[in-house]
Amino acid sequence: MSRKSARNNKAPQPTLQKNTVEVDATMLRALLYGNHNVCPPTSRLDFAKRSGTYSQFSGARNIREVAGYPENLTFDDYLQSYNRQDVAARVIETYPDHTWNEMPEVYESESSLDSLFEKEWKEMVRSKGLVSYMRSFDTLSGIGRFGVLVMGVDDGKPLDQPFVPFRKKHTLAYMRPYMEGEVRITEWDTNLYSPRYLLPVMYEITPLMDTATVPVLSKMFKVHYTRAIHFADNAVNSFVYGVPRLQRVYDRLLDILKVVAGSGEMFWRGAYQGFSFEADADTQIAPDDRKQMKEDIQKYFMGMDRAMLLRGVKANQLNPTIASPKDHLEVQLTVISIASRIPKRILSGSEVGKLASIQDAETWAQQIAIRRNNIAEPFILRPFIDFCVRGRIITGPVNGPDYSVLWKPLSIPADKDVSESAVNFTNALMTFATSGLYAIVSFKDYLVNVWRYTTEEATQLASGFNEEKFRKLQSELQLKKAPNKPLSSSGESVDT
Repeated sequence: MSRKSARNNKAPQPTLQKNTVEVDATMLRALLYGNHNVCPPTSRLDFAKRSGTYSQFSGARNIREVAGYPENLTFDDYLQSYNRQDVAARVIETYPDHTWNEMPEVYESESSLDSLFEKEWKEMVRSKGLVSYMRSFDTLSGIGRFGVLVMGVDDGKPLDQPFVPFRKKHTLAYMRPYMEGEVRITEWDTNLYSPRYLLPVMYEITPLMDTATVPVLSKMFKVHYTRAIHFADNAVNSFVYGVPRLQRVYDRLLDILKVVAGSGEMFWRGAYQGFSFEADADTQIAPDDRKQMKEDIQKYFMGMDRAMLLRGVKANQLNPTIASPKDHLEVQLTVISIASRIPKRILSGSEVGKLASIQDAETWAQQIAIRRNNIAEPFILRPFIDFCVRGRIITGPVNGPDYSVLWKPLSIPADKDVSESAVNFTNALMTFATSGLYAIVSFKDYLVNVWRYTTEEATQLASGFNEEKFRKLQSELQLKKAPNKPLSSSGESVDT
């Protein structure tokens, strides 16, 4: 059969009617369900959406879109949630609040006498209020992908110039933390052999302030990296950009808004019982009577009248159904707790005293200790200390750049834990005294090395320890414990 005859033998095509339009089924499904990814996947995210992670039924249902979750999140979404939603603010602030509840002890030796470095550092912590700055910097950095702490030094140069100390002593004039929405990286280090390869060199900062009230600070300015500290929390494969703290829990925050707003609306509409008014089938209501009944009903609902005069109309009481949102809210908080690694009791703010379980308190204390040692210290605290030493703002350690940081353990003890700790500490002191260990190790060193007290706390506790009085008291106790022997007429003991 020739090609011509084959074309002639084809079944006749149906003729489209005048008002019909031919539509591709795939495109129609995309328009109906919002799944516009009709092209082959071009990224891992696109592939995940089409393979079932976000959609079902071969793309006919997009789960995120049906549930009302935004597809792409921006910094403005995170900032608005932080400013307006209670749980979102709690997720962002909980880690900084517990990490920076107090400044750690920074020292260069175990000596009881403070070195010049230690004295100047303690004075800076006190005079500058570093705890507040560190907490604010940590908090703002967690709203977006990173934050920048800008430091003003009295070197007489603009902020966009490298900071090179030239005086014997410089002064730290001010510090300002900025979040991602206020910062734009304009220059990168592209030198393959530079230790700062692919790290920011220049920042452009535009503070999010009211230009009418703070006109000077609201202007855009540039900052060189030598005058700033860059911090990215939850950084995985980059030290420049981290994962915002609300990114993994944002959908759950929207669900909480639905539950809480829905429960409030449900109570508003259902707490006050309603009525349905049914007129008899053969009742004829005059216009004046209808008007009067309407006024009586209005007074009943809007005023203090508790009676209605109805003619030919029956009032049926409606029994509203009010469901408790507690279980639904607990589910969302549980998922947020899992994603943020914050125990639910800590997240809900019941971490004080008997309200928090001992297990939750211990787990949270370990979590904060890990964050302090692995994140806060190497990426916030030490860069700031090194900046102050390198910039001659404080005197550096005598033995070079080596210094130690000791964080005070975070604990939320119950009454039982406090009493048991007191008993154990008292028994340990008795053992220390009766064993004569004080002759080998001083009381202060014992407190520091065995009980892990800070140098200041150990010095304060050991200041009341009088070794001479202690030896005298110990000898008296030993005499009392000695067995009594009968005395002879001369006053000497007689062996029996």
